Amino acid sequence: MMRGCKQMRYLLSSVFAVLLGMALTIDTAGAASITGAWRGNGLVKLTSGKAERIRCRIRYEEGSGRTFVVHVSCAHAHGTFQTSGRVVKLSNTRYTGRLYSEQHDVAGDVSISVNGRKQHIKATSSKGSATVTLTRQ
Repeated sequence: MMRGCKQMRYLLSSVFAVLLGMALTIDTAGAASITGAWRGNGLVKLTSGKAERIRCRIRYEEGSGRTFVVHVSCAHAHGTFQTSGRVVKLSNTRYTGRLYSEQHDVAGDVSISVNGRKQHIKATSSKGSATVTLTRQ
């Protein structure tokens, strides 16, 4: 049982890291910035077929130029995981980037779409995929 929980935590953080590392596509109303704190819920689907709900808090900080630093903290039934990375603004509504989980030594890509105060994230990795809907805090 303990081995299964550890594998699930690893897989969840791997999937989310890859998802956040994928091409970030953010459809934003106007030229709203993603800078600041966001939180919400989502679903991780593992390549094994298992799925698990997650709750996440994400913080974006302005980097240099069109770059933003991303800090992610998520909780699920088996624990928590953190990941971080960078995203690049492609347009007023699109971002792309990559995240890395030092905790589980895994990276991934992410796609984000923003509409007003809502943000939709899709991420994928070799371990699975995740979708998360966030609201600006």
